[in-house]
Amino acid sequence: MPCSAIGCFRVSCAEFFKTLWRFRKTLILILTPIVLAVIPVKYPTTEAYCAYAILIMAVYWVTEVIPLAVTALLPMVLFPTLGVMDSKQTCSNYLKDTNMLFVSGLIVATAVEKWNLHRRIALRVLLLVGTKPAWLMFGFMTTTAFLSMWMSNTATAAMMIPIAHAVIVELIEKKREFDKISKIKASTDRFTRDDKPENDGLQEKEKITTFEEIELEESLSNAQTKQGGVDQANNIEIGDLKDNDAMTKEEKNFAKGITLCIAYSANIGGTGTLTGTPPNLVLSGQLESLYGPEAVIDFGSWFIYAFPVMIVCLLIAWLWLQFLYFDLLGTIVGWFSQCIRGNCGKCCEDSCSCCCRRKGTEKEHDPVSGVIRKQYNCLGPMTWAEKAVLGHFTLLALLWLARDPKFAPGWVTAFIPGYVTDSTAGVFIAVLLFCFPSRPPNFGCLRHKNDDSLPAPKQALLDWHTVNTKLPWDVVILLGGGFALADACKVSGLSVWIGKQLVVLANIPPVAMVFVITTLIAAFTEVTSNTSTASIFLPILGELGVSLGIHPYYFMIPATIACSYAFMLPVATPPNAIVFAYGTITIMDMVTAGLLMNILCILVVNLSINTNGYYQFDLGTLPDWANNTEVITPTSSPVNCSVYLADYLSQLAGVTTETGFFNTTM
Repeated sequence: MPCSAIGCFRVSCAEFFKTLWRFRKTLILILTPIVLAVIPVKYPTTEAYCAYAILIMAVYWVTEVIPLAVTALLPMVLFPTLGVMDSKQTCSNYLKDTNMLFVSGLIVATAVEKWNLHRRIALRVLLLVGTKPAWLMFGFMTTTAFLSMWMSNTATAAMMIPIAHAVIVELIEKKREFDKISKIKASTDRFTRDDKPENDGLQEKEKITTFEEIELEESLSNAQTKQGGVDQANNIEIGDLKDNDAMTKEEKNFAKGITLCIAYSANIGGTGTLTGTPPNLVLSGQLESLYGPEAVIDFGSWFIYAFPVMIVCLLIAWLWLQFLYFDLLGTIVGWFSQCIRGNCGKCCEDSCSCCCRRKGTEKEHDPVSGVIRKQYNCLGPMTWAEKAVLGHFTLLALLWLARDPKFAPGWVTAFIPGYVTDSTAGVFIAVLLFCFPSRPPNFGCLRHKNDDSLPAPKQALLDWHTVNTKLPWDVVILLGGGFALADACKVSGLSVWIGKQLVVLANIPPVAMVFVITTLIAAFTEVTSNTSTASIFLPILGELGVSLGIHPYYFMIPATIACSYAFMLPVATPPNAIVFAYGTITIMDMVTAGLLMNILCILVVNLSINTNGYYQFDLGTLPDWANNTEVITPTSSPVNCSVYLADYLSQLAGVTTETGFFNTTM
């Protein structure tokens, strides 16, 4: 094998490339600024310096050679030293109104998580929807999506997947136990009965029980069996579902369907509210940076548009997973067959979970209801703290929705126009959580008759230590880095330059452009952070719309939602990684199921922006705030060490610093 000499060592080429691969992050970290330095050297304009900084951040974000939040701090170093923006203006982007909206929402979510209110909601919904696989999946998906609208999708998935894991193990164990007992009982009946006509068809009835046929009778579910099943379910380990060889195909499909539905609903649910996922907040913040406060989308407007999209995508995911893993097609054929035979009543009774609630004995012996109900009962009655957090949570949602509902005057009209935003309401509720007691007062007429304790102040619902521990400060910094990037694009004139270069796309129909944009972003976000993807692409898409005379919302809103449609790979989103870690699914399972999910959700977003979104945001006209955007033209060349660095590098490279490609007439 050919060899390469490195110093005094001689190693094989294979070993050499293996060593390079092990140090790939270090090489990318060091070589990226050096390789990209040709841009500011050859074109020493403010636009080129801004592009240089943005490209470095983009490479670091995509490759994750350093933490995403650390990359987001680079504008505070690069923009001032390169003469793009001064330090004060750059740093002001890291704690804008949108950041405070995000922080306040996370503080409320922390209170919900601290007092286990999210777990109570999840278990209660699962008890209501029934325990047949289709409706069980429906319960998991609706609960996860609802919680993901208000909480971190990572925390939601991390909370829901152990519950789903317990249900899967319990149902599989009870099914196997019932199959075994049924076989023993059928075999005993065969030897004890005399020759009868029914014996001829007995063997045909000895088939493996499906999940839809689990009905434990009292004689087959004594107290010992119940106790053993519950104890085993409570000691579930991750490895219990990793032994795929010991599972039947039906059991594997059931486990895969329930597991994937958690990840899908966590990703989709975050798109329903403005605070549900960081890309939505990136859109709001960058609209303010690029076009001013008039362009910002408030909580209510986003909810009216995005919530129906979320519902449709959630329904599609539910049907697709049933078709893929629960034999939905066979179930539909069975329904039609029963109806053709005149047994529509029996068909509905067999398939509808509501009918099961009318049968009291079935629900008592349902193994899944048993394990869910035991976990729910362990929570005990709803406490004062849970009720208080639920009240604050409900009040916050109402304040956000009713601030400026568009179809009627909101409560914001009582204040000076432009002074009160969604973050005002969010921070107000967050502060209340640090003041409201976590236990009932015990003084004066407020004392409970059975309370003999001494009057004393009670601990608040939240304390700063809990918030400081659980709040994802890295995401707050990541948002700030994206806002600084957008602001720099505007100040340097880079966004205008990009817009002029993209005028060549004017001949392409806008509908086709939206489809291409959403497809590319959905593919790009499979391998990189959705927040980074939004931060990189949204300023470009906004300027593309303005340069073509199209409302910036038309490109930016569907692109923002597409950033959350990452269903194919474990590395795409934290919920995907969490469900993949439980071992019930493989990468091929995720790719097979996620590919069509990506396509269908992209089609839904494209349909939505061209129908209800078109009329809600008046996308047929270019708004004044976009048409009259003030672009700050640089009055001088970059200052301080930037110009000296450029001259020095140009001398080394032998490149003249003449007017270059980035130099445009403003």
